[in-house]
Amino acid sequence: MRESNDSPRVIRHLPLAGAVMRAAENLLDVLPIATFVCDARGTILQYNHRAVEIWGREPLPGQTHAEFTAQARYFEADGAESERSPLADVLATGLPVRDLERRVRRPDGSEIVVAINIEPLRNARGDLVGAVDCIIDVTERERMTAALEQSRRFAREQEQRLAATYENAAIGISEVSPEGHFLRVNEAICTITGRTREALLASELYRYTHPDDVDADRLAFRKQVAGELQFYSMEKRFCRPDGRVIWMSVHSSPVRTADGNLLYIVRVVQDITGRKEAERRQKLLVDELNHRVKNTLATVQSLASQTARGAANPHEFRNAFEGRLVALSKAHDQLTRHHWENADLRELLTGSLAPYAAPDRVVLRGEDLVLRPRAVLTLAMAVHELTTNAAKYGALSVPGGQVEIRWEPAEVSDVRIVRIEWIEREGPAVVPPARRSFGTRLIEGSIAAELGGTAKLHYAAEGLRCELLIPWSAVLAD
Repeated sequence: MRESNDSPRVIRHLPLAGAVMRAAENLLDVLPIATFVCDARGTILQYNHRAVEIWGREPLPGQTHAEFTAQARYFEADGAESERSPLADVLATGLPVRDLERRVRRPDGSEIVVAINIEPLRNARGDLVGAVDCIIDVTERERMTAALEQSRRFAREQEQRLAATYENAAIGISEVSPEGHFLRVNEAICTITGRTREALLASELYRYTHPDDVDADRLAFRKQVAGELQFYSMEKRFCRPDGRVIWMSVHSSPVRTADGNLLYIVRVVQDITGRKEAERRQKLLVDELNHRVKNTLATVQSLASQTARGAANPHEFRNAFEGRLVALSKAHDQLTRHHWENADLRELLTGSLAPYAAPDRVVLRGEDLVLRPRAVLTLAMAVHELTTNAAKYGALSVPGGQVEIRWEPAEVSDVRIVRIEWIEREGPAVVPPARRSFGTRLIEGSIAAELGGTAKLHYAAEGLRCELLIPWSAVLAD
């Protein structure tokens, strides 16, 4: 399979230096990645709009990365200033840098936190010819983490104040004997637990506590009764009669006589289920953001490295690299429209083929399939490779040529799968390639590695065919 020669949309470029391979002229603003492409001496050959936004200024023609960032400062996680930039290390060692976080003080005095991923670029002989520096501003993520911690501290302070004012009827209050039996409860604790006053007074302290949280509460209570522990606070789950499991914040304080004899334990209870759910959702959002950013960076870096090794010249590298990034960004757009939960296979295929062929030259056959996010990204890249090849060398390169894509459920060795077939007709006679291109390796490798399936290309004289066999569970959204 050969690469596409589609013309890119230029965002911004600098003059090229010597015989150094020119990097891609467009890394697409749709990706939230600031990108610098440098030669082996560190001279900036290419950068994008996001790089200008993060640094607040533009590089000068012929300026090196070190000169451009000289007015900024990198700081380690412990606050110590870095001796040189991570890009200088990559150019000196030839080793990539991945998932490196640094605090950066910019020339205007503002500080940001960035995630840095730098991939060395090598020519066909393996010589180091430059590097791609990808930078993500993760300052907002750090702020979210700090805000979450501040929220937790605030909640703890609130709970301490509530313990001092437990007479407030809005707070659940109970008095418990040293043996763990309820002596008195207020109306608020009945509302929180969903049980009547009579039911609580007839029960012991741990009867309705979630089984996984009983031991910790029992141990602390026993220490408090024995005088080994004066006060304690904990968060535990409680089983309501309606089947719900709620979270409680419990503050336990002993009441003693003047000579130190224990009379009873006062327990102040607050329903914190809403706060726990908010923390869980916040953590999921932060984790998901980290995961998606790292996956996107890894994909872009792999595409840059693999495309550079397979390209015969800078022009070919630029066209192939940009086309693959466009396919990746379109898949991201489709997933974003569906809140990153799923996407439709027919919509994915229609969007990929629309720039290359009129609707009457493309036939789609199959029932509607809703795909998982990973399947959307993987199939988008595979369809892009097949489409660009067809547009340049196959059925879509001549009038009257046609592409048919059909999919259906099937079974192979008692395993339920989805079979997807790409069939070209009425195009030029197909000649099997002398060697496997990067596009072929990308299709076969990504289907196997990402989805656990297989991809087979058949170079029939009447038209190229590609058969994808993918496990049902890897493709279909729940």
